[in-house]
Amino acid sequence: MKKHTKPIIFLVVLILLAFAIVGCGSKTGINNDVDNKADAKSGEERDEEDENLNINKEDIRDKYEAFDLGGRTIKISSWWPVVPDSNMKKPDPTVYSEDIAKYENIKRIEEKYNCAIEFIEVPWEQLESKLEESVLEGSPFADIVYLPMNFSVSAIAKGYLLPVSEFVSPNSDVLTDNIVVTLMGKLIDDEYGIKTVEVPDNGVFMGYNKSIIDELDLETPMEIYKNNFKSWNWEKFLEYAKAATGDTDGDGEIDRFGYGGFIHRTIANFVVANDGEIFSDFESGKHRLKSPKTIRALEFINELYNVHNVAYIAEGDLWNYEANYSSFKNGNILFFPILSWMLEEIKGLSFEYGIVPFPTGPDNISGKTCAISYDAFYIPKGVKEPEKVYQVLEELLWFFGDNIDLRDAGKEKWLRGLWVTEESYEMSIEVSKYHGKLEMYEFVPDFPMGEIMGAVILEGMTVKEAVELYDKQAQDAIDRLLEKNN
Repeated sequence: MKKHTKPIIFLVVLILLAFAIVGCGSKTGINNDVDNKADAKSGEERDEEDENLNINKEDIRDKYEAFDLGGRTIKISSWWPVVPDSNMKKPDPTVYSEDIAKYENIKRIEEKYNCAIEFIEVPWEQLESKLEESVLEGSPFADIVYLPMNFSVSAIAKGYLLPVSEFVSPNSDVLTDNIVVTLMGKLIDDEYGIKTVEVPDNGVFMGYNKSIIDELDLETPMEIYKNNFKSWNWEKFLEYAKAATGDTDGDGEIDRFGYGGFIHRTIANFVVANDGEIFSDFESGKHRLKSPKTIRALEFINELYNVHNVAYIAEGDLWNYEANYSSFKNGNILFFPILSWMLEEIKGLSFEYGIVPFPTGPDNISGKTCAISYDAFYIPKGVKEPEKVYQVLEELLWFFGDNIDLRDAGKEKWLRGLWVTEESYEMSIEVSKYHGKLEMYEFVPDFPMGEIMGAVILEGMTVKEAVELYDKQAQDAIDRLLEKNN
């Protein structure tokens, strides 16, 4: 009997173990079922929470309270289509997302404010007169005008535009976060203009014909600047301009030049690049034509034309804007001033080009190299409910919501298409962002800068003689501008 005890015990243990395993298995199944239900429940709760978050999440633009404009049409004007309007067709869903966002934003604004948006395109040469005539009649042709400083400075002086303080609210983006817009800066006596926050492109660059650089077997100006920015100066610029100037076909006539460009763009940028100033100080209301830094810059310009003979005058006419600013297109000019928008008009050049900042003069310590200006939105005097008009404008420009990448993507794509190389694109951003300084003389009606440089370049006067001759006329022009604002 004894010899059967162990097998029996072993059998009992196996049976008990089997029950235990079954029991454990059963218990595990129950727990899994409970856990699965718990997981399902938590998933449903999460979906509900996410849905609630989406419902409760406020559009960043909802900080602006809605109001009823009673079907009013808000009119915005410029010389180019600066904003979309209510006539915008619904974009194809496959197109660029910026267009979709702008379309949806317009529809949201129309519903929120019970209004429509109309864009009015006015030719450049008619902008100033159209604004003046309509304001004087007491009925501005547009509720918002987008103006270059060529026209805005004079319009401010004449009292045609409202100061910002008359239409912005304390919670507006321009006074708080600057996600969409920012103040342009004080003009004459107050803040007037609103400019968009965007990828900067208002720099003025020294363009160069890389094909000529390669032919002369020279280091590119970009390489010089990157290796040591201080080495890209007037001395090096002149060295290159001289090397490029000459008779390339052996007919005894100079047919390639070191520099070409419109004279006023030449003046403003070379003056800034030497830390000079002609007129920018509305506080003092005085020009600085006699500043040694300004005098030196004007003398250098004259040397380019009359001493070193490296500067080209298109069609023999120093004042021909179109011919001089576009003279580089023929491929026989090494250096030329250029802006981003000019490249839109000159795609398909026969030569490779690059850009670099204007070379710095001997007096430059600021690092500023170009004379910039700003285009901005303004509200004319006489517009009804300007504070409501402005609120609609801010929301219209805020098409991107909280997606900053969407705000900048279109501009970046456009600029990269213009500058061709990433190196040039990055240089354009650097110059626009850090190298610019306002120079206002071009925006003062009847300021005699043309007469001064005409007397120097074409009639043989010294710079100091010409400045002395036109000193009073220059100051009188500034005084007349500022008197209109008093």
